[in-house]
Amino acid sequence: MRICLWHGWLLEGTGSNVYTAMVAEVFRAQGHDVVLLCQERHAERLGFVDARGTVGATGVSGLVDMGPGTTADPGRLTLLRPEIGELLPVFVWDEYEAFRVKTFLDLTDDELETYLARNVQALEVAVTHHRSEVVIAGHAIPGAAIARRAVGEGNYVAKIHGSDIEYAVKLQRRYAELAREGLEGARGVVGSSHDVIQRMLEIVPAIRDRVRVASPGVDAERFAPRQRREALGEVAALVAADPDVTRGRPASLDAEVTAATAARDAAALDALALRYDQMAPDPMAADLLAQLANCDGPLVGYLGKLTPQKGVERMIEAVALLPDTRGLVVGFGTYREWFRALALALRRRDLDAYRWLRERSEMRLELTDKEVSCGAAPLDFTGRLDHRYAPGVLAALDVLVVPSTLPEAFGMVAAEAAAAGVFPLVARHSGLAEVAAALESEVRRPGLLSFEPDDGATGRAAEQMSGLLSLPQGERAALSTALRGFVVREWSWEATARQLLAAA
Repeated sequence: MRICLWHGWLLEGTGSNVYTAMVAEVFRAQGHDVVLLCQERHAERLGFVDARGTVGATGVSGLVDMGPGTTADPGRLTLLRPEIGELLPVFVWDEYEAFRVKTFLDLTDDELETYLARNVQALEVAVTHHRSEVVIAGHAIPGAAIARRAVGEGNYVAKIHGSDIEYAVKLQRRYAELAREGLEGARGVVGSSHDVIQRMLEIVPAIRDRVRVASPGVDAERFAPRQRREALGEVAALVAADPDVTRGRPASLDAEVTAATAARDAAALDALALRYDQMAPDPMAADLLAQLANCDGPLVGYLGKLTPQKGVERMIEAVALLPDTRGLVVGFGTYREWFRALALALRRRDLDAYRWLRERSEMRLELTDKEVSCGAAPLDFTGRLDHRYAPGVLAALDVLVVPSTLPEAFGMVAAEAAAAGVFPLVARHSGLAEVAAALESEVRRPGLLSFEPDDGATGRAAEQMSGLLSLPQGERAALSTALRGFVVREWSWEATARQLLAAA
């Protein structure tokens, strides 16, 4: 079958990026001929891309055969970058290579229409050139509307991810109207969880008869249990050989974080995040991971975007309440320096700095003066570690915390942690609650892997962490085996791909 996928951004780093990449890889493995429209500029990192090029109003150009990939599958995948100009709209602001970035909320009407029109032209040309039989567009906005304008009503499947709802559709009427246009014209509408579908139905009720759940999957071969020493030793060697680390965050910035915090200079903290490449691992990440490979004590981690909406401070503060537990934050985002400032203040027992961060930042800090004065065990950051490295890092953890405060469509990283034999601990709301309920039901332990996210969540998360870390070794092993078995059985990318094609 000839399948066209539209996705507006990259293929690594966030849930919808990974979702798109994995579905595309599965379609190729199943023998389909796939064309994937997105803005990924590093196809060479992806072993399933056979050719790359660009597409715009005048046609497909610059096609380059990538040669034999790392995966020898019967299908074929061509990656085309739509020619959209220098402006890239996003839901949450971050730096993107070669683009001027604005959030959807900040776009002028002319900027929005230009962006939509150029993508419509690119999709029209790609579908005609490829002779696509199935078109699948990501996100209620802008993908669904782009697909409707490009290929017509009833000729595409729309895929909801959640960020489209929370960061655009709920906040501006023009995006609610754009979502209605795109979703009401779709042949089928797919969401990652019942929760995300229900949230969209409240805005676009007319699609009720064509929605279905297609949970994200997990690559259970990549995300599998491993011994910490072996896993982190291997990842450390890979990161050390990564040429991108030279562009990552230098460790010397910690002194400037401390100085900016002492000066109560919020602008200086914000500016620090723009002085290195957010997409690269830290230069010292390899040494840090090699050190942690030889650490026998409890290790709790966070993996994802470093934004206030992800609740990273909840994990940092909860780890501070467990003095014998080390913390590891893996991720990227322009709010990183605020989270680093928090970790350094807790390590130094700097109550004045903590109070300023609580008053001035977007973080919801909850520790008492006494708790801050007790200090904290080391908490380290690595920068961004993509899916080349994430499986080994996850396998090395004892607990992976997903403390997001914003409604989530699913919580893919929690499922990946369970597949790796690690306990996921998630905030009990939205799609995260569905993930937790499914896993807890499998092991008949309600509440084991989740905590209530409201006021006082830091203490509840720390209590749950402590309980998981104190389980007898035999019980931990049995629970981990059962959780992995459920993920392998129920949440596969093959099942996700089947649901998408069924909707078409």
